[in-house]
Amino acid sequence: MRRVVLLVAVLALALPAFAWAQGKADFSGTWKYDKSEPAGYRGTGGGWAVPAPTFVMRQTGTDITVESDTYGKPMKMVYKLDGSDTITEAQGESQSGVAAVVRWRTKSRWDGNKLVLYTWNTALNQMRDTMTLSGTQLTIARVTENPGGSTTTKLIYNK
Repeated sequence: MRRVVLLVAVLALALPAFAWAQGKADFSGTWKYDKSEPAGYRGTGGGWAVPAPTFVMRQTGTDITVESDTYGKPMKMVYKLDGSDTITEAQGESQSGVAAVVRWRTKSRWDGNKLVLYTWNTALNQMRDTMTLSGTQLTIARVTENPGGSTTTKLIYNK
């Protein structure tokens, strides 16, 4: 009887952890842009939040890395999966075309099996991407906020 009680106690502790680990999606892969809703969405001003035609995501147990050439130059953003901030510096251009260093702050959190990525830059722009997987399709519900207002769109990518 003691063995049965011990087995039940071990399973009661192990199964929730196993279920939690199983619920986290793996977003790793090369993603190719398919479409957006509303159709023709190209982001808001100056290249901020323009959907990349192709990007690569690499996910480990501690972080997720997104690499693209959205801004005409290779760009790499790291999001720690523990919810802590990451600061990245990248070359950019001001609206007048002058070269400038842009600081990006990134953060992530899990919402069930969805991954929410937050990205801020020094121009006070914020982007929130809520990512969901369905087979080989990635859906990104994107909210972009900047001093001129906000935009909401849905981006569809395929592997």
